[in-house]
Amino acid sequence: MLKNNGYNLEHNFGHGKQNLSALLATMNLFAFACHGVCEILEAVWEKARGALGSRRRFFEHLRTITSYIVFPSWAALVRTLITGQPPPAGASP
Repeated sequence: MLKNNGYNLEHNFGHGKQNLSALLATMNLFAFACHGVCEILEAVWEKARGALGSRRRFFEHLRTITSYIVFPSWAALVRTLITGQPPPAGASP
């Protein structure tokens, strides 16, 4: 699971002479844990993941839209992922 689906864990072990590879691996595991918690506890997160298909595609969309739009809230971001419609300008949470 951590070698694919966007985590690419095996890639991180070749970097750094002392602690960098351990730091990168730890950050990767932390991200995996956070995503797991979101999938278990957040129904809207799971709905957004389902709407976009693969985990890789989900994170590509997440990265792209957050590069261009500042969202007023987490709920607005997830709603946009589900519907494909950005929040109206000046929208409040």
